[in-house]
Amino acid sequence: MDEFWKILKSQPGVGVLIVDYHGVVVYCNDQAKEIYYGRSFDPVGLTIEDVEGREFAAERLPIIQRVIDSGQPIILQHVRGGKNTEALLWPMSKAISSAPQVISITRQCMQTDESNGSYEKVNSRLIDLGPLDVLTKREIEVLALVGHGVPLKSVAVQLGVAQRTVERYRTDIARKLNINSIAEAARIVQVAGLDADAAKLPRLHRWRKDET
Repeated sequence: MDEFWKILKSQPGVGVLIVDYHGVVVYCNDQAKEIYYGRSFDPVGLTIEDVEGREFAAERLPIIQRVIDSGQPIILQHVRGGKNTEALLWPMSKAISSAPQVISITRQCMQTDESNGSYEKVNSRLIDLGPLDVLTKREIEVLALVGHGVPLKSVAVQLGVAQRTVERYRTDIARKLNINSIAEAARIVQVAGLDADAAKLPRLHRWRKDET
């Protein structure tokens, strides 16, 4: 088990986070720090409410507790730092004199069909757009639609605006994200796993990439 643990927590691109029943972060490897905070911020010893805020904790803590109480893993799908993120929450054996815990194995930019279909999936109702947070709700809608290959005329019809307005949004998006082509927009949308409905989700602003 010690050898397995060493391999697991050092896998490139795999975030490993351990949280107890009360939401206290017990362990966080370097990959998880990068995925969740964009840098080497260390959340160990803090609660998820301390780190992420009350709204986040109100969504995540009941999921963590359900995994522990039921003994059944859950796959949590969400956008973190502007990237499509999938976390497998797995109940851990209870240690003596400690609260029950879950281990979260997290990967980003997952394709939907890669997930194990035997586990329940929960989609977060919160979104952390990371670098995409500079975009307005309408710009996120336009980015998602254009990135999925919807023609500008159809985007205008779907959003109930003039095509010239959509073109202006596209120009503003390109300027804010420093991109120059539809292909780049499509790549951003694919990496984030965005659709137009993502614009309606409450935004988190806890991703710490640009903080000092």
